[in-house]
Amino acid sequence: MDVDFYDYEEDAPCPRCMGDGTIICHCGGDLCVCANYGDAPCPVCHGEGSVSEEREAAFLKAEAEAAKWSQKFWASLSKHTQKGGDA
Repeated sequence: MDVDFYDYEEDAPCPRCMGDGTIICHCGGDLCVCANYGDAPCPVCHGEGSVSEEREAAFLKAEAEAAKWSQKFWASLSKHTQKGGDA
């Protein structure tokens, strides 16, 4: 049986780039001005594509916290605009 080293990968795929190692660069909108030409190294895995379980858990916890605050913000904005206030 031929077994490759990567069959025993212990780290989890990066939850930010999904194991790709790069993310889409949005530095200039449709026009990238940072010489990354549309792709930038992932800030979570630093381009490696995998992260430790601890780093994955920390990232997912931060994402959940950001989603919670975003949901609160949009709910309060919706309430404000329904009352006739300026958005």
